[in-house]
Amino acid sequence: MENKTKKRIVCVHLYNDYSGAPLVLSEVINGLSARGHQIDLFTSGKNAKGFLSNLEGVKHHYFHYRWTATRYINFFRFFFNQFFLFFIFLRYWRKDVIFYVNTLWPFAAALAGKLTGKKVIYHLHETSVKPKRLKRFLFRILDKSASDVIYVSKYLKQKDPVKQTDPHVIYNALSPDFTDNIKSRGETDEFTVLMLCSLKKYKGIKEFIQLAARLSNVHFDLVVSASEEDLNAYFKNDRFPENMSLYPAQVDVHPFYSKASLVINLSHPDKWLESFGLTVLEAMNYGIPAIVPPHGGISELVEDGYNGYKISVKKMDKITEVIHEISQDTALHKKLSKNAREMARKFDYKSMIDSIETIVLSD
Repeated sequence: MENKTKKRIVCVHLYNDYSGAPLVLSEVINGLSARGHQIDLFTSGKNAKGFLSNLEGVKHHYFHYRWTATRYINFFRFFFNQFFLFFIFLRYWRKDVIFYVNTLWPFAAALAGKLTGKKVIYHLHETSVKPKRLKRFLFRILDKSASDVIYVSKYLKQKDPVKQTDPHVIYNALSPDFTDNIKSRGETDEFTVLMLCSLKKYKGIKEFIQLAARLSNVHFDLVVSASEEDLNAYFKNDRFPENMSLYPAQVDVHPFYSKASLVINLSHPDKWLESFGLTVLEAMNYGIPAIVPPHGGISELVEDGYNGYKISVKKMDKITEVIHEISQDTALHKKLSKNAREMARKFDYKSMIDSIETIVLSD
């Protein structure tokens, strides 16, 4: 007899890459699939490389969506693919399925779900959308179509509340695929500061270079989610200090965490507030303390003076002073590292999947 608690879940994510939102969705998919739920996944290009590529036990469906630096081409591709998704998702009209919409962007899938009476679950990782008219439009679709909404932090829930549903806050967690592959950190006298970010000015890339120039006795590793060609073009007029290394997008980030002493996030608060902070969570699992902005969802992962520090990128002198202090005080670094591991235990993968499965199975 068929187990009625097992669901067919149709997931959609617009752009498959190595950023946080597809990473979390891949972990959710793996967790739900392991519990017997059937997963259909719609995402960009069969040849695209990202966390949603080649997931086992998943029925993949692809559409042609690519991001370019040209705004108008992006808008055309965005709405063209929404038109495609809408009619594809209408085909599930007579089927017993749940629509799982990852981020605000695949609004056409949610609209099709509303029209066909399906349960629609939104998973919101960030809500920064420009122009504002587009953001209002996307939230209007969400408010009308969502059965449940999942936020990844309390900050995000407070920043952009929804009207029609009682939303959930479910913190991201790292799957066993990550935690089981944590490498022991080798003993070294070199103190290394690590930052992983996208290729955006407001992520504090220039400030990272300045910190490296200020602290010549500390090594700095910058991993940017972009191709080597894009990095060469972006930094063509920049000169890096000798104590800094630059790396393009990485499939495997474990080697960087295994040698890092401190992770930092230098996002500009007036341009971007982090909704969560997966890199900080990854670092904490390695016992690496962090310096993060004092506002946004990322601040919910750090207790000031316990497993790191909350300092705005606008206070570069203070950040420089704290990095120098941690690099010179072995006892302080050891205490922060121990507490980072303790904090990481609060973000449990099984608990995350349990909470999401409860929403999936609820009426």
